Amino acid sequence: MIAMHTMLPQTGFAGPSKLVRPNPAALTSDRAVSVVSLNMAKETDAGKVVGAIQRAPRLRDADLFLLQEVAHGNSNSSVAEETARRLGYFVMFEPAAPDVYDQGLALVSRYPITDIKIKRLKACDLRFRGRSRFAVAASLETPWGGLRVWNAHLDTRINAAERLEQIQPVIDEASRHTGPRLIGGDFNTNDLYWLKNVVPIPGGPSHGAVIRNAMSHRGFETLPGALNTFPSFHRHLDWIFVRDLSFLSASVEPAPFSDHNAVWVQVRL
Repeated sequence: MIAMHTMLPQTGFAGPSKLVRPNPAALTSDRAVSVVSLNMAKETDAGKVVGAIQRAPRLRDADLFLLQEVAHGNSNSSVAEETARRLGYFVMFEPAAPDVYDQGLALVSRYPITDIKIKRLKACDLRFRGRSRFAVAASLETPWGGLRVWNAHLDTRINAAERLEQIQPVIDEASRHTGPRLIGGDFNTNDLYWLKNVVPIPGGPSHGAVIRNAMSHRGFETLPGALNTFPSFHRHLDWIFVRDLSFLSASVEPAPFSDHNAVWVQVRL
């Protein structure tokens, strides 16, 4: 039986993080850590999630998952926590708001998770179907030292300048840290201009370019070119940026339970 532990809440953290024993795996000699960012699309069946992970070699061997739109029904346990329990991983989960059961953020990690903090992001007036946007920050205790990570999910119907304004506090906070750092998540980047946050007009400025430039200005790099992380419209919505880390390999991996593809990267500490 897997032992369950509890992590004490950190400042701004709404509840305890459940931990399970790390999944034993042979450590690589090249200080490599593999990271996945994936929008869960509100999937509630942990069996589907685990099955999809186990059938995809790069997901199966991943050390860290940054997950968005994590569902927890109206129970105390989220699909991320159940997935971590089955994988034998550490996990932390934060719901978006009270009585909101399908918009949470989670970290699922082979390595211990410490120093968890929640950062609320700018509330944008979407006129309908608005959300409470936030980011999760935490440190991973890898065998080669600490890795600070941020997981964020940004709004949909906002323009490039407002999108940057929403993620800017995360960029600022990450820039103040030292050592290996990683920022990832579903940034909902597109090439549209949103009239009054409702009507999409094609041919707007590239949101991805705006975010990429802002990250680069602070020393964060990402994969070259555009990735197809949202197959329905062939859009690049999901990102991973790093600083004081080296990219070793990367790919986009299908996730059958989600309308997003997963972004997978391997980095060297």
